[in-house]
Amino acid sequence: MSRKILLTGATGVVGLSILELLDKDDKVHILTRSKTFNILPPGVVNQLPGNICVPDFGLSEAQINSLGSLDFLIHSAALTDFTADADVLSEINMAGLEHAIALAKKLNVHLIYISTAFVKGRDGHALNNYEDSKRQAEQLLNKSLNKVTVVRPSVIIGDTKLGIMPKKQGMHNMLKLAIKEVIPVIPGDAKALVDVVPRDVVAESILTIVDNQLKGEYWITAGTNSSTLKEMMSMTQDPKIKEKYGFNFKAPKLINPNTFERLIKPVFMPALPRRFKRMFEETSIYLKYLDMTEPFPSDIEKLRSYKNGPKDFNVTDLIALNIAGFDRVHPLNHNIVEAEQ
Repeated sequence: MSRKILLTGATGVVGLSILELLDKDDKVHILTRSKTFNILPPGVVNQLPGNICVPDFGLSEAQINSLGSLDFLIHSAALTDFTADADVLSEINMAGLEHAIALAKKLNVHLIYISTAFVKGRDGHALNNYEDSKRQAEQLLNKSLNKVTVVRPSVIIGDTKLGIMPKKQGMHNMLKLAIKEVIPVIPGDAKALVDVVPRDVVAESILTIVDNQLKGEYWITAGTNSSTLKEMMSMTQDPKIKEKYGFNFKAPKLINPNTFERLIKPVFMPALPRRFKRMFEETSIYLKYLDMTEPFPSDIEKLRSYKNGPKDFNVTDLIALNIAGFDRVHPLNHNIVEAEQ
């Protein structure tokens, strides 16, 4: 049975990961804006230029009618820049979901909204602007829309096969700095939990929800299988991992966060080359994700009980694979171009 879907955010990490799992008989329409596909991936029947910030995503009535009979609207598009102003993030992420809700009602289809596990603060920490914009957006999901599923992934990294990540993000910047031995220390508690999830498992989970028309909310996280920060930092000393991935670098040491801020950072940061300094500044935003003491809920095992459900994974091995696959390029990236304005 073919899947009939309208997908936003098709050129993003989650969108690309969904596209590469489609069957050739699927009938998926994708919404694109700043980037488009030269050749449509198998299973994609149409790409429509649009904008999530305007009603109906900027689609004309003729374009909406051309979609035919759909079963799902997967809203994956969002601004994920953690450094963006709160107003900008709220405008895009809240408006995007508001218009996705309205269009799902018009089309009479099931809405799958890709949110984040980090709408919940960790250990009393305040949400950053991105997380807060997603939390605010979720307030738009009311009981009048009864066909809705909320998907909450944790930190998404590369896949379980080659460790490929289409778009490098904060976690990957930190791994790159570690490989280059640019950062000798990382602030954090050895017992803190590192919850990351491979992008193909996120995509498999979403398609399992589609195939079984599941409602409610689903946490796509490592949960109680999360690695500790100590385990992550010490994996390069594991003989099996060193041999398997050819690692030959010294991992950063862990240091008390307060000590780092007071004594190390004032001396360390000014000495960094400019490009590494910029990478570290961006990475420092993500360091707060390495301070969890309580695991997230996880619904991966529940989804795994369905046919073709998400695969199992080991967090430490996954991070090692992502380090090894850091410079690999996603095959669909070669087929994506800047859209004509």
